[in-house]
Amino acid sequence: MTAPLTDSVRRRLADAGCVAAPGDVYAGDGARFYDDLVGPDRSEIREVLDIARRVGPDVLDLAAGSGRITLPLVRTGKRVTALDLSADMLARLRAALPAGTTCDVVVADMCDVDLGRDFDLIVLAATSITLLGPTDRRRLFATVRRHLAPGGSFVLSVAGAGALSALRASADREIPVGSTVYLQSQQVESDGARRVVNWMPLPLPPAPGPVPVLTTRLHLLEESVVTDELRDGGFAPPEVIPVLTNGIRSGEGMVLLHTRVDDGTADVA
Repeated sequence: MTAPLTDSVRRRLADAGCVAAPGDVYAGDGARFYDDLVGPDRSEIREVLDIARRVGPDVLDLAAGSGRITLPLVRTGKRVTALDLSADMLARLRAALPAGTTCDVVVADMCDVDLGRDFDLIVLAATSITLLGPTDRRRLFATVRRHLAPGGSFVLSVAGAGALSALRASADREIPVGSTVYLQSQQVESDGARRVVNWMPLPLPPAPGPVPVLTTRLHLLEESVVTDELRDGGFAPPEVIPVLTNGIRSGEGMVLLHTRVDDGTADVA
């Protein structure tokens, strides 16, 4: 679903006599943009691969997108199933698969899917848990439990303390993506629970007309909230693994939560 525009983007468009042509950042032209935006980011790949080496061969990558995590897993010889709600993002993954490798690609809602098999490792990277509200997070955790093999691992990433502090503040900044400069505009909603993010190409056109604005809406989640929800969902207390992110002190930008189904004996350390 396309999220609304930030007040800052609305103001800039109105001042320029332009109107927004909003689009989902995960679909259509947004898929190419998102791939260019996050594709070069190597955060959490090393940590996920380290866990993958210690488990069996079958891996489910949730919210796989264009394959930032999927492709390194495939290259290590894992049997990977990549699942995403966006067919456009998965099309980019298919095109990027190395010759001679295979990967099951599934277009589906990660909160409500039955793949009819289980996995040694299930991954939800790129803090994609923030796409979901509380009800959908409960549904997701139930889905993960159904698909985990006995003793299997579930790994998901959440923002670290430093990143979360920055995400709680409305702000605009200009960022280069490919050959284009974009205004990245973030607005925290009044309840403080979610943020709207827009990306708009700059400069704005000199004549009135439509301007593409890519949008998303994301929940603001503390590590402790996700940990409590995992426990309520039947998982063991997670191991917290600091991630080195873009030169930020390890764990400040992102952490991985590594857990297993709580059968009374689970130990993820």
